[in-house]
Amino acid sequence: MRSLVLGVVFSLLAGQVVDADFGFPKAKRGEGFLSVPIGTVDRPHSAKRDTKAIVSELDNREFFYTTDVEIGSPPQKLTLLVDTGSSELWVNPDCANAPSDTQVQQCKTFGRYTPKNSKTPAVGPFGNESIKYGDASDSSTHTSVNLTYYADDITLGDAVIKNQTFGAVVASSGQFAGIFGLAPDMKSGFDGKEPYSLVLNSMLDQGIIAARVFSLDLRHSESTTGAVIYGGIDKSKFIGTLEKLPTIRGSSGEYRLGVSINTMGVTIKGQNSTYQLLGDDKKVMLDSGTTITRLRETAAKPILKSLGAIQDTNGYYLVDCKRREEAGSVSFGFGNKTIAVPFSDLIMDFQAAAGLCVVGIVLTTDQQILGDTVLRAGYFTFDWESESVHVAQAANCGDNDIVAVSKGDDPVPSVTGNCQEKDALFTDGPVSTSSQASATQTSSGSSQATQSGGSQENSGNGSSNDQGAGAHVQVVVWTLMTAAGAGFFLNLLA
Repeated sequence: MRSLVLGVVFSLLAGQVVDADFGFPKAKRGEGFLSVPIGTVDRPHSAKRDTKAIVSELDNREFFYTTDVEIGSPPQKLTLLVDTGSSELWVNPDCANAPSDTQVQQCKTFGRYTPKNSKTPAVGPFGNESIKYGDASDSSTHTSVNLTYYADDITLGDAVIKNQTFGAVVASSGQFAGIFGLAPDMKSGFDGKEPYSLVLNSMLDQGIIAARVFSLDLRHSESTTGAVIYGGIDKSKFIGTLEKLPTIRGSSGEYRLGVSINTMGVTIKGQNSTYQLLGDDKKVMLDSGTTITRLRETAAKPILKSLGAIQDTNGYYLVDCKRREEAGSVSFGFGNKTIAVPFSDLIMDFQAAAGLCVVGIVLTTDQQILGDTVLRAGYFTFDWESESVHVAQAANCGDNDIVAVSKGDDPVPSVTGNCQEKDALFTDGPVSTSSQASATQTSSGSSQATQSGGSQENSGNGSSNDQGAGAHVQVVVWTLMTAAGAGFFLNLLA
């Protein structure tokens, strides 16, 4: 099983192709970290380096996030999807086999790597891999990719990763963007050296970062900026302390950047409904390469019911677009921390039918995934060394204030964000540093709900597998592979 990318491609609807902006970011770099910012598709990149952390710029392409890299010498510029649901870095999807004509054209703007043009010189090709992707419970998401491998220098911001191994597509189906994978290998885990030295491992070995740690700052859906901070934490982008959670295995026992969540809830017009998650409903993967969040029915239905969502004939949920403007939120309890996701992030700014917008949740009977529709509301620091994830409510209270992580088995320091409740990315009552409820597992696939009034307290290797208003909207699903994970983009046609 691999990660999923589910995105809504507005350019398909508008009949336009969004050109990639190859203004290459400058990294904010310091002792032990590299920070590469992320921005919109039509904005110039910026990046800085300070105290050895690297801030890597991401492009918010409406429903997926990309970063620019340069490979070889002279540099060949490529735009890659940033994916915490997969481990491999690969390039050169077969644009001719992209899911739509629009995506064929978009694929062509993302750049290609030609080994013979590199004077580094490039090493390869060597080895090969065939990987299958998709939600096992949804055959419409299944896709595959065939790779061979090269080694060359890769520039990220102003940091150069020497002799990095990466995949190049021999054949692909349903893909239009290469992948910059940041997850552990599904088989060998956090070792980072199998099947080759993964990017985060190489950055550590070459002294670019002090520990295999990175922070993900996606911002909300209306934002034009964001960042991946390699080897550091930006205190100006979250509220309160970071809650440390151990990573958990995926649904098939594979290594993942996954955690357990205790509760979910919804706040509408000051009325808060919270329910505990039990059994497998608690297990989620954190995947920046997936747009729409995928939940089991018992976990998702209370939220969808509270939103008044109606299901179309293809299984997608629609609500009145006016919901996006309401001061409401959906909450997720991470241990003692509650992350509140505003309706404006969870409900996508796209009218699938007259006055009806798509809710960023779909149902699965397989691996649960928190995608970008949820991750945008949180600040997440992923720690390979201690196999943990640190979580806080996202905010924005000024310029970068980056703290580099230290060396060792538990490198993430105990830090408190600079931001206050007023700096949260939305307003929906007070933001709390603790969760209201804790869950007690009693059985798999069930949940218990409680009601309360007032304001909410917010606080690849080998062959692998990686898922109402129906009369008014046609929803067509195409698959898009991510590096060590599945991926598919949802194209909505009015």
